[in-house]
Amino acid sequence: MAEVRETHQFPRIPLFRLFLDDVMLLLFLGVAIYAVSYLIWGIMEIGSVPPFPEELKQQLVQQVAGGS
Repeated sequence: MAEVRETHQFPRIPLFRLFLDDVMLLLFLGVAIYAVSYLIWGIMEIGSVPPFPEELKQQLVQQVAGGS
């Protein structure tokens, strides 16, 4: 008797569809992308603040120390 092998070939699922079918991955990516972008935006905002003038620093130190 001849052996008959049945090979089932499953359709190949595209990689993009695998990403879109994974709900937890989409949730994680959605939160992570916004968190990282806002973190970078905040660091850029802090870096763009101009330095405090030295004259005003000295005046504030004198006022806090009790001198006028």
